[in-house]
Amino acid sequence: MNLFIGLLSNAIEKDNNRISFLIQKAEILAEIELFYLLPHQRRWKEWFPEVIYYYANVDKTREKIKEMINEGEWNTNEFSELKQKLLKELNIQYDFPNLVNK
Repeated sequence: MNLFIGLLSNAIEKDNNRISFLIQKAEILAEIELFYLLPHQRRWKEWFPEVIYYYANVDKTREKIKEMINEGEWNTNEFSELKQKLLKELNIQYDFPNLVNK
């Protein structure tokens, strides 16, 4: 039992170390972008695209979106068109109550 607890503790610590590393890396990159780049460099679309595409597992994404909707974390005012397309691709039915017609 003690061996199991020790192994579990090591696994959790490794996971926490990875998360801490990624958070620190993001903070350092944000600092570099804000303080060490010139304004014209920050406007380059090649370096700072408006949308970043990446691979995500469909099932896990669908579960996470449903969880966010149930918990009220699915803010429809931000990236509303992108979110509508995502919901359509994942076949999730959701009404957008917070949208205002422009």
